[in-house]
Parts: sequence; structure tokens; C-alpha cells
Amino acid sequence: MNDTMYISEMLKFQFGSKIFCSDGEGGLLTHVIIDPETRNLTHIGVKQGRLFGKSSYLAFDCVISASEAGITLGVKRSDAAAQNQMPQGAVITHKCVVEHAESAATGTLLLIAAHPTSGKLAYIVVHELRSGQDTLLQESSITKLALDKISISVSEETLRSLPVYKPDAVLQQEVESALFDFTPLHIDLKAITVRVSDSVLYLDGNIFSALRSDIMLDRVSGVSGLADIKNRVVADDALAADLALALGQDARTRDLPIGVYPRLGVVRLSGAVHNGQQKAAAGEIAGNYAGVRSITNDLIVDPQATLLNVMSAPEGGETKDVIPGKYVRHTH
Repeated sequence: MNDTMYISEMLKFQFGSKIFCSDGEGGLLTHVIIDPETRNLTHIGVKQGRLFGKSSYLAFDCVISASEAGITLGVKRSDAAAQNQMPQGAVITHKCVVEHAESAATGTLLLIAAHPTSGKLAYIVVHELRSGQDTLLQESSITKLALDKISISVSEETLRSLPVYKPDAVLQQEVESALFDFTPLHIDLKAITVRVSDSVLYLDGNIFSALRSDIMLDRVSGVSGLADIKNRVVADDALAADLALALGQDARTRDLPIGVYPRLGVVRLSGAVHNGQQKAAAGEIAGNYAGVRSITNDLIVDPQATLLNVMSAPEGGETKDVIPGKYVRHTH
């Protein structure tokens, strides 16, 4: 078992989250029961109805998924309601106090993250342990689990350096602001998808250059609370070089001087080929290449051509530049 997984890979239990049974909505999360010896989450408590509904206690094995969006169970509502006996263990609710032994500072428990297969406690998120912040703490910092009380022990210096936890919606807004506030990136943003899920930032799409990609990554790296950044954005200059190499290595297009002109992932092929099969093959290679959003195949078919056009105007048309035997990489 990997105990160092990101919180994005854990099951996340937040009090008040909606419970979804296999046949519909089944209540709200009110309790989490943890074995104080093994630190494994053994049961969750579910309340049917908001005010006077009964509580039931379901084994961890019933949990299929758990995130900020809610908790999905693999049981029907009727079966869930029948499990009403309180199990043994440390009972944790939204009233749980988290106490820092070194400073006597206290906060309230906001969220529990557990390993998806074993239920092993991995992280907790504490509200107001540091003023005005939600703090992410690893299980190793917990010294004691009891009824609605968790004791932790970390140095003051470590406590100050611990990552801030923020909900996905807040992180999404902060990431978008960090990118939009940098004016030179505005033209690139139309081709980029920004998504925060379980504290991990996913960047997908296309950007004009590797330099701009580095700038973008630097901007979002300053957003506190992100557990990880998955940068899958493809830069036009890298795409032009890699696609030109792919065309040069394919037997159908080898030795054909084909110009590759990407613009935020929209690739224009320019030059001349000897037959329609070569033109179609170049379009197929480019169209299936990772990072290409669409292609404009401006290759000219000329069976009599002895010198093939390599460079052409960025927006189409022929040119007098004729340099046989070379591939052209160009971005603009």
C-alpha cells in the first residue's frame, strides 16, 4: 500500500456531504468511525432526513467513492437504513476538536481523507488551527484519536509550513485569475482547458510556445493549496518539430519537404507532393498526432514537380522558396 498518495487519490469524507445509494439519494454524512489502534476508517454514519431522521452506520466496504461532490455507496437505501447499531471505535463528527499539543491551539475537523482500498487514515483538514486557514495534516502527526477529539504533535515551524487546504471551486477561481491577470497569455487561453479536481490542477490544450508554457506553469505554481499540477498543454513550437519528425520517419511521406505550421494546435500543411496518396497520408499522420486539434491540408499535388515548394505564406498560397530535401518547422 502506498501511504504517500496525493489527497486527490484518497476518499474524502466531509461532514454534511450527500450520500448516494444505488437507488437514489440516501441522506447526509454525520459520523466517521476510526479504529484508534490501526487508524483504519471502519464505518460511516448516515442520517436520513435533515432534522429528526434516524442514523445508520455502514461499513467502509460499502463506499464506492467519496469526494467533495458526495459519497457513493454500493447498497440500497433500505439496506442502509437497517444498519442502525453504533460500532466500536473513535466516533468523529463535525464537532470534533483538533488540538495542537505544542501550542494548545485548537481547530475543528473539516475533512478526513482515507486510502481507497484499506480505509487507512491518510490526511485530515483542520479549520482555524492557524487563524483564517484550513490546514492539511498527515496521519503521522496524529498522536491520539478519541470521541470527537484528535490530538496532533508537530513543531511550530512545521505547523507554519504545512500546506493550506482550499476547496476546488476556490482553487479554480484563483488559478483562472492568476492566468488571466497576466495579459500576454490572453491569446493562448482560448485553446487551454483549466480544471481543478480534488486539489489537483489539470492543464490541457495548446499554447504558442514552450516559453509561454513555462510562464503559465510559473503563474499557477504560486497558487497555494494545489496538491499537484498536471501540465499536459502542447506548445506549437514543440508540436511543429515533433510532427515534422514523424512525417520524415513515415515511409509514405519520407523525403517530402512538407511545411508544418501549427497555430494553437490547428496545423496547416504546406508544400507539394507527387500524388494524392501522399497528400492523404500526410493529412492522416498529422490528424492523428497527439496535440493536433485540427488540420488544414494545403499540400499541392503536382506529379511533374521536380523541385517541391517548401515554404509558403502563413495563410496559404504558393511561394518561390524551393529547397528540396528539407523539412520546415514554423510557428507564428
